[in-house]
Amino acid sequence: MKTDKQIQNVFKIRSIITLVIVAGLFLMPLSLAQGATSKDINNLVQQKNKISSEIAAKQKQAAEKKKQADALNAALKSIDSGIDTSQNKINDLQGQINQTQAEIEDTEKQIIARQQDLDNEKSKRNETIRLMYEQNQSNTLYIIIGSKTLSEAIDKVQYFETLENKIVKTMEEISRLKKDLELKKNSLNEKKSNLANMKSEQEAYKNGLVQQQGEKKIVLADVDAQKKQLEAQIQESKKMSAQVEAQIAQIQAQLKNSSSRTVMARDRGTSSVGFSWPMDYNYISAYYGSSTPFQQFHTGLDLVNILGTPIYAAASGTVITVADMMTNGSYYGYGKYVVIGHNARYTSLYGHLMNYTVFAGQEVKAGDVIGYEGSTGWSTGPHLHFEVWDYGVRQNPISYLP
Repeated sequence: MKTDKQIQNVFKIRSIITLVIVAGLFLMPLSLAQGATSKDINNLVQQKNKISSEIAAKQKQAAEKKKQADALNAALKSIDSGIDTSQNKINDLQGQINQTQAEIEDTEKQIIARQQDLDNEKSKRNETIRLMYEQNQSNTLYIIIGSKTLSEAIDKVQYFETLENKIVKTMEEISRLKKDLELKKNSLNEKKSNLANMKSEQEAYKNGLVQQQGEKKIVLADVDAQKKQLEAQIQESKKMSAQVEAQIAQIQAQLKNSSSRTVMARDRGTSSVGFSWPMDYNYISAYYGSSTPFQQFHTGLDLVNILGTPIYAAASGTVITVADMMTNGSYYGYGKYVVIGHNARYTSLYGHLMNYTVFAGQEVKAGDVIGYEGSTGWSTGPHLHFEVWDYGVRQNPISYLP
């Protein structure tokens, strides 16, 4: 399979060859143009058809490049969206990480505060025990003896018991809170670690998308460049086609103006496949493959002479069709036409007749009059539209005539 680079080189070579051919045609001396024959014009028509085929091929490739560019742009749009989504997730994860870090710092502060509370309570407890010991009041008996009344003794005992219980409970509560805070801190650290891992994964995913984006942009730039090159070649080919068409028109006009007498085409004899010219003509107004007001691709050969010029069978055969293409009282298409089958391979058609002189099923010989030149159907003036079919496929009549 050829690469895009090889295809571009082929296009360049073809364009150069075509340009040289067209330039040669336009540099052709006027005397040669004036001496050109119908076959010379036919060659120009074929050259124009070749250029048209190249234009169609380039247009198809340009359309493929456009489709490829559209697909790449769609992919880039999707990647851009993915990058934006990924960045939003990264920002969200970073926000969660920041929030978790703040919670960790707050928990650490709470742990420090609780530790300070615990230390304070321990200091109070130690101070109370020290005082009780110094005053020898740690023993309940001494408290009672040292009291003035029984009620005072009971109050002192209850006070010290309450103080001891409070200290114990406070220490237990602080210890519990400290453990809870440590657990919370550990949980937050784990959460922070998980968020950091998720952020790293998301950043790796985003970086992958950015890399894809860069690669696709490079491919897109190359595709766009190829598309522009094809479009430039198409425009150049269209200019060449217009130049060839102008050259054809120029030669046709010169042939038409210089035709002071009828071309006795039937005197040229018979071709190798057995065909002779179906009519003597003044000039050829349209060639096979040319563009006409009624056909983008002309399927036959249009021979022009005065209205009523005899039309002859191009070869011996059997009349297959004699018909009028008419609708609502108006001719269209071939108008009045005749079709002759010559053998299993060749068939000929004669269109736009003024009238015909044969009937379907009739055997005719080469040179028999089958009708007269007219302008019925899709026609801009008197002429014969002549077609040759080879195994049922329309071909260039010039190739089958002498």
